[in-house]
Amino acid sequence: MTIKVQPIVGGETGSRSTDIAELTLGASGLRIVIQILAKDAEEEEYLEVLFTQMRGFRFLDEGDLIPYWRSGETSWHENIVYEIESGGWMMQELQTEGMLMVTHSFGGFSEWFIATSNGCVNVISRNAPLLRRF
Repeated sequence: MTIKVQPIVGGETGSRSTDIAELTLGASGLRIVIQILAKDAEEEEYLEVLFTQMRGFRFLDEGDLIPYWRSGETSWHENIVYEIESGGWMMQELQTEGMLMVTHSFGGFSEWFIATSNGCVNVISRNAPLLRRF
């Protein structure tokens, strides 16, 4: 399986360590807040990633996603948010006749990957995420 991704503008890390600080699912959608640690440890920055048309998601430790790192396509040291073009979670499920068959039959969904130096989230959504730094 080959994983191909496209980094999303606004998800750059500046080569800093990152982690998921919050993950909430509510009426407004799936909200993921990523903590971006300052190089000098004096200030922290946060990136909010909001999916308003989310169909499903999974949260895994980065160590359980070795194929993503081996692909050379993703790096939590460069970017946090990626669109999966091929080879992601949705494709894996379809190839094994696993889950997501109904989602696939509806069509119009894309997959997104939130990569941090700790936890990672795959999201299936109709819309690109909204990004906000604070």
